[in-house]
Amino acid sequence: MVREPSRENLHFEGVALRANVSVDTVEYFFDSINQLVAEAQLANYTDLVSTHHFVMTKVESALAKEDRDAFLFAVEQNLDLAWAAGQIGNRWGIIELLHDIWGDPFVQSHFCELLDVQFQAWINIIEGAQRLGWIDVELNAASVVSIFWSSSVGQFITSGSSLLNFSPQENRDFIMRLLVPPSRQSAL
Repeated sequence: MVREPSRENLHFEGVALRANVSVDTVEYFFDSINQLVAEAQLANYTDLVSTHHFVMTKVESALAKEDRDAFLFAVEQNLDLAWAAGQIGNRWGIIELLHDIWGDPFVQSHFCELLDVQFQAWINIIEGAQRLGWIDVELNAASVVSIFWSSSVGQFITSGSSLLNFSPQENRDFIMRLLVPPSRQSAL
């Protein structure tokens, strides 16, 4: 129901009917329709990023094995996935999802905690690659993560532009050049 185009008439009664449970059951688990929508959108977000988490394990594994080629391949795969996710179907989907999650303070807080876990994992990955000399050590790992996440989610702003509409591959190549400048690629 959350993914349906019109949610103006979304009420506990309709949710209960669709779920084949009583209204009391829905009200027991959710304090408000905003909380219900936020929880549903958090579940949608989890589904959306499940492939990204799988790829992240490949990145972490390659880093642990000190396999530079596998590491760079998995990072590129993650970049492609992240940028492509914002280009599938309704370009407002991720914004609506985040807006809905922000509609309930408890769910928003939980979501932010989950994001911090992901952000910290990527910061650790960048720093690990820097220690191995695979990524420019002059880059601030937290800034790299911040810029990447902000650009992949924020691309909906530029998606209609004839000047700034980049493919996932163009974005991947740009980010990889920032992380590993051509002057350093041959040295590695």
